[in-house]
Amino acid sequence: MLRWISLAAILLVAVAIGIGVYSYQYVTQTRTTLAEPVEVLIQQGDSLVVVAERLHQAGIIENPRPFVWLGQFKEQEFKLQAGEYRFVGDIVLTEVLEKLVSGSVITYELQLAEGQRLENFLSLLRDNDALVNDLDEITPSNIVEQLGLRFPATHGEGLFYPDTYQFRRGETASTILIRAFDLLHHELNMAWMNASEDIQVESKYEMLIVASMVERESHNPSDRRRISGVIHRRLGLGMRLQIDPTVIYALGDEFKGRLLRRHLRMDHPHNTYRVDGLPPTPICSTSREALRA
Repeated sequence: MLRWISLAAILLVAVAIGIGVYSYQYVTQTRTTLAEPVEVLIQQGDSLVVVAERLHQAGIIENPRPFVWLGQFKEQEFKLQAGEYRFVGDIVLTEVLEKLVSGSVITYELQLAEGQRLENFLSLLRDNDALVNDLDEITPSNIVEQLGLRFPATHGEGLFYPDTYQFRRGETASTILIRAFDLLHHELNMAWMNASEDIQVESKYEMLIVASMVERESHNPSDRRRISGVIHRRLGLGMRLQIDPTVIYALGDEFKGRLLRRHLRMDHPHNTYRVDGLPPTPICSTSREALRA
């Protein structure tokens, strides 16, 4: 009797080893060939079983069960990262799992260009299909409060740094704005620390307003320094700035490509032909070069 029990135990061990060897070979050597790129979206909170089924439906893996077993065996079932993934060519299960755990997702790019108004940024972000639009209630006048930005201004114009931003599908549009705000804050601090002693502004925000006018006046580095000098000299003398881009900003959509005399006489807080000193807000997004000028 003991002999039969021993033989049965040996047989069970042999079967277990065989299954283990087969499973290991399956997950490390069995390849799926994808002639064309296949993309799959893993959402935050998806379980290992849900992910395996989604991979199976997309044709990335042949059977979801070995993938679930592999994730559990490697104790990585709770380490999968959300995002959009692209698979192509010959792949094995271990490579699929490693990719999902490492977070090697597809990234997108969005460019916020210098010299643009905030409303243009907001439209660009709202219209991007890869971003979750959470900006429907956001306007330039309430964005500082709505996003909880810490800055001594209530209006958001000029507070977001123009750059190319990378993001994952499914990110919220507001996260791009917060990154752009943080970067602008950094650049503004650096420009303020390195400013000359004879500048005619009393705060970093006033410096940002001047930089926005410089940004719109010219893209030429030598011209920017000259324009900045003219603005600061006029401020020091108490002269009106008479900067055309501020009038264009005031006109908004009414500007048709040509400033007229009646535009220069327009009663508007941004019309530097009529008001003394600086306009109340920046007039556009500002580059590092304009800030340093």
